[in-house]
Amino acid sequence: MEEHETINYQNKRRKPDFLVKSLKWFVVISWLLMVTALLIFGAAIPEVELFFDRKFNMKLISAWNQKLSLYLFYIMIVWFCISVIGLVINSRRCRRRNDEFHVSLIFLCVISVFGVIVYLFLF
Repeated sequence: MEEHETINYQNKRRKPDFLVKSLKWFVVISWLLMVTALLIFGAAIPEVELFFDRKFNMKLISAWNQKLSLYLFYIMIVWFCISVIGLVINSRRCRRRNDEFHVSLIFLCVISVFGVIVYLFLF
């Protein structure tokens, strides 16, 4: 009798609930924010002098674009918050053996923290 009750208890949650399904969206949004941050970073970084720039005496922008850098900072803050929310939900809902822990959320959270720290020290 006790074995039957244990089996029913283990199979109580058959489908993933809304929070578990939302984890995929947190991962997708975090990756999209990372790609957006990389694009903004590429636009905000100072230009590097190349051979053709020296040959044709082209003037380069040697300073960071401050406005884009500020947008980059805000995106990294939002990115960090979404990653942390996803990690909290994942840690609360990861109780069964077949539940998976999203390593990409940890990776993205660490990258966003690193980006925020670099921004705070450089600007």
